[in-house]
Amino acid sequence: MPTAPPPPRLSVKLRSSPTRYEPVSRIAVGGMAEVWSAKAIFSAGDSHLVAIKRVLPHLAAQPMYRSLFEDEARLGMLLRHPNIVRVYDAREVNGALIMIMDLVDGAAVRGVLEHAQERQAGMPPAPAIYMAREIALALDYAHHAEDGTGKPLGIIHRDVSPHNVLVSAEGDVKLTDFGLANASTGQTDTGANMVGGKLGYLAPEVIRQEPTGPSVDVFALGIILWEALTGRRLFLGADDGETVRNVAKCAVPPPSVFNRAVTPELDELVRKTLSPRPETRVPSAAALADALTKMLARYDAEVGRDDMALIVGLLKAQQSIALPMPVMPEAESLVQDLAQFVEIAAADQGNLGEVPLDPTEFAALVRGIR
Repeated sequence: MPTAPPPPRLSVKLRSSPTRYEPVSRIAVGGMAEVWSAKAIFSAGDSHLVAIKRVLPHLAAQPMYRSLFEDEARLGMLLRHPNIVRVYDAREVNGALIMIMDLVDGAAVRGVLEHAQERQAGMPPAPAIYMAREIALALDYAHHAEDGTGKPLGIIHRDVSPHNVLVSAEGDVKLTDFGLANASTGQTDTGANMVGGKLGYLAPEVIRQEPTGPSVDVFALGIILWEALTGRRLFLGADDGETVRNVAKCAVPPPSVFNRAVTPELDELVRKTLSPRPETRVPSAAALADALTKMLARYDAEVGRDDMALIVGLLKAQQSIALPMPVMPEAESLVQDLAQFVEIAAADQGNLGEVPLDPTEFAALVRGIR
């Protein structure tokens, strides 16, 4: 008796066959875009929760925002790693740019750190180390991604910050938002004088307007680790000018000053990660991931996803992460856009706005896909 063919992969289903998307709640709103949780509902009646990012029409009409969106979508569909948020589809609908992504049902690390900062108390070292190690693994994968010919894609995230690191309710740590990334697949010209990333998470060489490389992502991750351990902001000043001066000065107190559980060895690793000069910094995300793995073994090798899930669960118990469904016409507008999104996907007969952005058009296949 012949065996039944395997069911299509979820990524294939989400790129071609949802019959409708049903918004559940708006989970984030920013100056550029809003992010919703939604159900992708298929013809067989089954459904899958996804995240929907929508860049509003007045910004989508601007070439730079459109280009950043397209770059984020391309890289998000190309990269396949358990610590990177997956992008499934991206199209233009009614002038808005809409992206379908993995739903990370949890919290951004920003919320975790803000809660710690309110109490002026850092996280226990072991979960902070674990979280940083997971981000380092994502960065190592992205930094070394190659196309089908073995040519490096040259990816540098450039916006590693607590805003762009998510922790799911199951404790998975995921890096998102490659919209500002440098990559050979990118098409955005940000201009020689434009500084990408959030000021409090920039590396000193960016402020000095020197050539930059993957080390800027390592430095930004070092800031996240320092802030997780201390319950304080490292470089944030009273205004943008003071923040920039603090980054340039790069005075970094040992985390143990604020957290007695931090050992001299962890202090030293943080110091090397936050060296003001790239040539004296921890040399790569891979080296940092390896060092953090060894450090975690010294603290508590058993710490992992369950501990991160507990942290997120406690945070969500104290504050509402999801924003309430807004009143019409905002929700009605999204429903209409999503209905047309499905129609366009089914028609599948054009470029951006009519078919998914196709990763094979700009980089063939990435080696080492998981």
